[in-house]
Amino acid sequence: MKALCPICTELVEAREERESGQVYLIKNCPAHGQSKSLISKDAEYWDWSRSYDRPGTKPFRWSSEITNGCPDDCGICSAHKQHSCIGIVEVTGECNLSCPICFAAAPFGNHVSFEKVTEMIDCFVSYETNPEILQISGGEPTLHPEIVDIVKYAKGLGIEDVVVSTNGLRLLDDGFMESFARADPVVYLQFDTLKPEVSKAIRGRDLVSAKLEAVERCKEQGLTTVLVPTIVRGLNDDEIGDIIDFGISQEKVFGINYQPAALTGRSTLPDAQTLTIDEVLKKIESQTNGTHQASHFRPIPCPHPHCTAISYMIVNGDEIIPLTTLVDVDDYVDYAKDRTLVSKSTLVDAAFESLFSTSAVPGTDKNVATFCEACGLEVPEFLKKSVKTISVHAFMDRNNYQLERAQKCCIHLIRPDGKMIPFCNYNMFHRNRGAK
Repeated sequence: MKALCPICTELVEAREERESGQVYLIKNCPAHGQSKSLISKDAEYWDWSRSYDRPGTKPFRWSSEITNGCPDDCGICSAHKQHSCIGIVEVTGECNLSCPICFAAAPFGNHVSFEKVTEMIDCFVSYETNPEILQISGGEPTLHPEIVDIVKYAKGLGIEDVVVSTNGLRLLDDGFMESFARADPVVYLQFDTLKPEVSKAIRGRDLVSAKLEAVERCKEQGLTTVLVPTIVRGLNDDEIGDIIDFGISQEKVFGINYQPAALTGRSTLPDAQTLTIDEVLKKIESQTNGTHQASHFRPIPCPHPHCTAISYMIVNGDEIIPLTTLVDVDDYVDYAKDRTLVSKSTLVDAAFESLFSTSAVPGTDKNVATFCEACGLEVPEFLKKSVKTISVHAFMDRNNYQLERAQKCCIHLIRPDGKMIPFCNYNMFHRNRGAK
């Protein structure tokens, strides 16, 4: 096993070690000696989630050769084990915030020209032939003067879901929001807290009222919205349940994607320690009084089961029905052996695979139809606005980086030179070097 020395960030030999029911990553650096990082608070969950691993699907074509070895040959090279479920294009380095915590350390540059952006999108299409998700990011992508045309261009290529990751501030501009909404992207809205003082700590400003207004504007314009809270231990990890209650109640919010803060880019928060997935799941259960239970979640095999856990549910007024209470998913698909175990009459493996994939976008017609197929249901009209998700995605940093996870990454950043870099590798090794 390979991991990183947290001091020199060189790849070194490592092993997993269990201690008092927890899992640690023990790394041995020739220059800096042994170091130890917590990677799971729950060894039982860690081992169970690994059973959901399965072989990856290789890309349509490779874009670089193996010369120096992983992670230096990203492009992606033939040592990589997974195609791209999500392609990310950073269209600008400009930002209207300078958050105390930011994986990209934005602002970090200027706008990328429309012509170059379209070239990057074309590269993504050429690698994947029929890509499912393009995520437009930055910086703050809504600052790009041609963001609407960029969304339209991507949709014109047949990309099913074009997602814009945004802090939401520009969505409060009526003129911009009207033209933006006509392009009909999926909005991934940064949404960390309902407390002004916590917003100041994480984002440098009290943005609570602005975020609430952005959610309302998205609803008014009919934009499918996913809330994306960055969770920081000791700051907003006590609000996980409150954010669920808020998000589930919103008509156009179809997903909440918790992202424990990874220590890449800029972090001015002292002694920040990344939350593990199992910790977040336990907080979800305790802070929702068991309405959303840790047992409702399943690891996603793609990219790697230690990266993501997700729960699907039907929300009908005050009634919440988890997918796991409709179908015993573990009786139907054995991801460790990558085969269907019993009849497909209730749950087909293709539907399950589509649901439990990084390429699943909450709130889309395809996602709802697949949910119904997995449950053996028809698609009644009310379900089109009632199937929602809660997910936890753990990005890696210098403390918890494992090469095996990086080699299965299906979230790839597309550089202006056409290279496609696994996202955690990009933030750890490539963001400040190579073609920009």
